[in-house]
Amino acid sequence: MTVEEKLNGEVTEVGDVASSDQSIKVAAVFKEYEPEKEVLSEVDQIIREYELEDHRELLTRGALWANNPGILETESYSDEDRRVAKQAQERPLSSLSKHMLLAALCTSCAAINFGMDESAIGGAVLQYQKQFNITDPNIQGLTVAAPYLAAACLGSPLTIYLDNYVGRKWIVFLSCFIGFAGSLIQGFSNGLGCLLFARLFLGIGMGLNSSTVPIYTAECSPAISRGAILMLWQTFIALGVCLGSVFNRAFVNISGSLSWRLMIGSSAVAPFVTGILIFFPPESPRWLIAHGKTRESLYSLMKLRPHELSGARDFYILHQSLKFESELENQLSSWQQFLSLFTNRRNRFALIVSLIGILGQQYGGVNILVSYTTTILTNAGVDSVTAIAGSIGIGGGCFLATFLSTQLIDRFGRRKMLLFTLPMEALCLFWLGGVLNVNDAQSRLGAGLASMYVYVLFYGAGIGPVSFTLVAETSSITVRMAHSATCMFVNWILDFCLSMTWPKMESSMTASGGLYFYGAFNIVVWILTFLCIPETMRFTLEQLDEIFKVGVSAHIKKSLHRIVRN
Repeated sequence: MTVEEKLNGEVTEVGDVASSDQSIKVAAVFKEYEPEKEVLSEVDQIIREYELEDHRELLTRGALWANNPGILETESYSDEDRRVAKQAQERPLSSLSKHMLLAALCTSCAAINFGMDESAIGGAVLQYQKQFNITDPNIQGLTVAAPYLAAACLGSPLTIYLDNYVGRKWIVFLSCFIGFAGSLIQGFSNGLGCLLFARLFLGIGMGLNSSTVPIYTAECSPAISRGAILMLWQTFIALGVCLGSVFNRAFVNISGSLSWRLMIGSSAVAPFVTGILIFFPPESPRWLIAHGKTRESLYSLMKLRPHELSGARDFYILHQSLKFESELENQLSSWQQFLSLFTNRRNRFALIVSLIGILGQQYGGVNILVSYTTTILTNAGVDSVTAIAGSIGIGGGCFLATFLSTQLIDRFGRRKMLLFTLPMEALCLFWLGGVLNVNDAQSRLGAGLASMYVYVLFYGAGIGPVSFTLVAETSSITVRMAHSATCMFVNWILDFCLSMTWPKMESSMTASGGLYFYGAFNIVVWILTFLCIPETMRFTLEQLDEIFKVGVSAHIKKSLHRIVRN
């Protein structure tokens, strides 16, 4: 039976998988149970090859469980094993180990620096432009967008090179060091040149961070709760946006240049804290086993799972999945990995899906609201203090929405959440664009802030967190870092273009026209989502290979056939 027959036969709609029992059935479609004798033989080979004799019993029981989930009910497994397994299925987030919680927390905290910088620069921009006499719209846009250019052209490509020599979490540590130093330098800038250098330097850390953190988190997370854990990335970006706006409001009344220096310098706190925390969680088990550190990979999984048997089970699944792929990865150079993204059907499909998410995340309009809310409102006649205070709700609303998303993403799925929220985002931007033309100042401010806040609620529940989730979980292990780096390159290039062009767009087609443009883009992304994005909920990263092997053309035909059939 082909993969497509499996998808159209026993499981007609992957996105309809909503319960743990169903997910087990779906897993069985992709892989038939092997004879117990073959499993034991494979375990024996693993033990002999990697000198794991001291873990023989644990690996044997874990492998048999991985091969046949029903075996957990036999007398070979204790009541405690069954209790922990049941808890992981029914309450996946509450069953996470302390090491998994720490890994999710400290890597997601790295995202705070992104959000704080985006919102802090939005509050500081009016003041430093006046002090440094920046009147050219192109230079105004460049000072805001400079980090995104460096993240795309320097930070993201550098990630692929560093990944061959250091682990995922040490790349995160390096990005935190750069983020800390860059934030301080821009806070002490004495002119336009120093400010631009600091923001370009800051962008290198952003590129390293954004290319690595979602991958590290996905590779550490159990499949059943991977979506909710990856949501923390967007949650903490939103928290950073909110904190940046809060600090802007706190410092706005300070006299002189100290006001804007404190605004953009405050973003140094988050990378400093994250750089300390990253020393404590284990390295990615997938990175370890792919780089020949098999014993360390087992130990890492035993720490990252709620009990050792779960770690042994996932270790066996991981080893079997990578038995041939890890050999292939060692043979692929960075350039070959990059080429494989476009020449291999499975990798190309995953890249297209991830880029659709990135396109919606950037050109959905959220970064305009984050970076230019103060400018938009002041140009509409609102005083700067009120505009900065109103911008707090942008990050706060998105922060609250992502908590809702953690409960929904592994229940309803990534695809359904996108299909529901994208049209709502478009309507909110059309609403905001129209509101800016209202004559009454109070009505304009109230309705404008309302449209922004409703927008970020839908964004925080949809494309914002889902886009990074798709980047982290869709690629194959052989090109995972190249896939992530490429997606983040496109992400930051789009962010640069958007931030760079908004001042010019606002002056040429008005703020309303620009918002209508980005509202229409949400409709385009909705169409692409319907046609191209499959559901990835509740599958292990290895099982997703079977979904993406069909290629994007076959999936589009299936989507169109579903329309005709209905």
